[in-house]
Amino acid sequence: MVDNEFGRGSRNWLLHARYVRGEHAQCIDLADDLQRQTSNTHRYAHFIKGSVLADAGRLQEAFEKFHSCIRLQPQDPEPLKQVAKCLFHQSRFQLSLEAYLEADKLTKYPDADIYSALAECAWKLGDIERGVEWARSAVQAGGGERAGSLLARLLLSSGDVNGALAAYDQALTAHACGADTLAAAGTLQLRAGDPRRAFQLLGAALAQQPTQHAAALALAAMMLQHKDVDAALARLKAALTAHPTCVAAHTNLGLALLVKKKYIAALTCLQRAVWAAPLSGRAAHNLGLALLLCKRPASAFCRLATAAALQPTQHYTVLLIAVALERLGDSRADAAYARAAALGPDDPLIRLNLAGRHARAGRLSNAVEEAGIVAQLLQIEKSDAQLISALATLLALLRSAGVELSDLPNTIPETDIEVPSTEDVNTPEEEQLASDEV
Repeated sequence: MVDNEFGRGSRNWLLHARYVRGEHAQCIDLADDLQRQTSNTHRYAHFIKGSVLADAGRLQEAFEKFHSCIRLQPQDPEPLKQVAKCLFHQSRFQLSLEAYLEADKLTKYPDADIYSALAECAWKLGDIERGVEWARSAVQAGGGERAGSLLARLLLSSGDVNGALAAYDQALTAHACGADTLAAAGTLQLRAGDPRRAFQLLGAALAQQPTQHAAALALAAMMLQHKDVDAALARLKAALTAHPTCVAAHTNLGLALLVKKKYIAALTCLQRAVWAAPLSGRAAHNLGLALLLCKRPASAFCRLATAAALQPTQHYTVLLIAVALERLGDSRADAAYARAAALGPDDPLIRLNLAGRHARAGRLSNAVEEAGIVAQLLQIEKSDAQLISALATLLALLRSAGVELSDLPNTIPETDIEVPSTEDVNTPEEEQLASDEV
C-alpha cells in the first residue's frame, strides 16, 4: 500500500509487524493511538484495523475502515481490493466483481491478484469463459501457483481436460507447487489414464503433507485397483484422520473392508457415509450392495430403493434391486431385471444376470437368447475373465438341461479362470450371516 506517512518517527513498521505476527489486540491498540494523534486521518491505521476486523469475520466494520482509506486517498487500489475481498466472502459476487474491476482501473501495472480474483468471481457467477480469460491474464501477469491452478480448474469445469492437464503441467514446471495443487494434478492425471504420472504427483503431495486427503483417496483407489487392499486401508485411514467427515473415504474404506470379509466394520463405514451424505445416491448404492452380500436382502432393498430414487438412470442400482427382490421371492424381480436391461442394453453384466434370471425361472428359450447377446457383447468389447467364466457356466447348465444351443455364436472368448455366476455370491458356511426379518 502506497503511503506518504512513512517518515521520520513513523510507527507504521511496528503496526505492520504486529499484524503479520498475529498480535491483533496490540495492533488495534496501536492503530487507535495513531488515530488519536492524527485526528483520525492515519490511512495505514485504518487499513490495518480493517484487515484485522476482516480476519475476525467482522466484515461490515472492516468495510467502514477500508472506505475511510478510500476517502482519504481515492487513487489507491489496495483498500478497494480489500472491499472486493470482503464482498466475495459475503457471497456478493457481482458487487465483488465490480469492485475488482474498479481496482483494476486504478492500477498502473497488471495485477495478478486482481485477475485471479476476477476469475473466481466469474466462476461463481457461472461465466466460465470470462473466468478462463482472466485466469490466463493472471498467469501472464505472474500469478504463480494460484493463477495456474485456478486456470486448470476453470478449464476442467468447462470440459477441456487436455487444456487443464496442460495448465497443471505449466504450473508444476514453472513453480514449486503445494500439496493441494499436486493432489489435484495427480487426480486429473489418474482420470486421464496416466497412472504412472498420477502416482508420482500424488506421492509428492503426500510427501509434502501426509494428511492431504484428496491425494490419499486417489492413491487408495489406485491400490484397490491393483488388489493391494492393506496399503489402501492405510491410505484411507490417513485420509479419515485429516477429514473425518469425508464421504468418499468412508465409502472406499467400507468397500475395502468388505473385500477383507470384515463385514461388521464394512457396514459401519458405509453407514457413516450414508449419514454424512443422506442425499448421495452412490453412498446408498454401496451400502445396499454390502447388505446384499451380507445376506440381508430386505435392508438392501430399502437402501437400493433410496439410491434409485436419487439416481433413477443408474442401471447397476436397478440390477441390485432385481437381485434383492428375487432373493426375497418377490414377483416384481422380473420387471426390475427388464428395467435394468432397458437402462443398460449394451452392458454384458446386466444381460448375463437377465439370462440367469430367465434360466432360474424356467424360461430357457429366453435365457438362450440373452446368452447369445452376452456372447456378442463380449466379442465386441474388451473381454472380462469373470463374465466369460460366468457365461461358460451358464451355457454348461443350459446344455445339461437339454437346451439346443446351435443359435449361439460358435466362438466364445476363452478364459482359464473359473468364477462362479454373478448370482452365486454366497459366503462360506462358517461366514453365513443372519437373514433379515421380512
